[in-house]
Amino acid sequence: MPERDEPDVVRADVAALGDRSAAALAPLRDRIDAIDHEIVALLNERAQIALEIGRVKQQTGRRTVRDSKREAEVLERVTSASAGLFPEPELVAIYRKLIAATRRVQHAQKREAASGGGSGARPAGKSAAPRDGGGAAPSAGEGTPPGPR
Repeated sequence: MPERDEPDVVRADVAALGDRSAAALAPLRDRIDAIDHEIVALLNERAQIALEIGRVKQQTGRRTVRDSKREAEVLERVTSASAGLFPEPELVAIYRKLIAATRRVQHAQKREAASGGGSGARPAGKSAAPRDGGGAAPSAGEGTPPGPR
């Protein structure tokens, strides 16, 4: 059997490692994909509940969408619930963005209701609501994620 050049051996070893790595990573990545799917479903559920909260606010005459006290409670609850594996500053930043998006959903619903529109719900991915705060860092918003199940 003829001897192979050293670069060919190295390439073959790297390819074999790549195949083993891909095979070992595939089930883990499949789990991440499934979790991502669940996260998106929960985000949609959260947005739907935020729309319900917005309707209650409108029906009870509440004029503002933002509730700073509630937003602070949400951030506190989320950081307390964390197992510590996810860095707290990033967790807080994610929730601030999530809650700002929730507020935009409620603002859009409020505008639609004021203009005589329907339910106030927008199809997924449709965002016509203005951003809050003109560049200020968003804070937390309505609704908390469900507790441990």
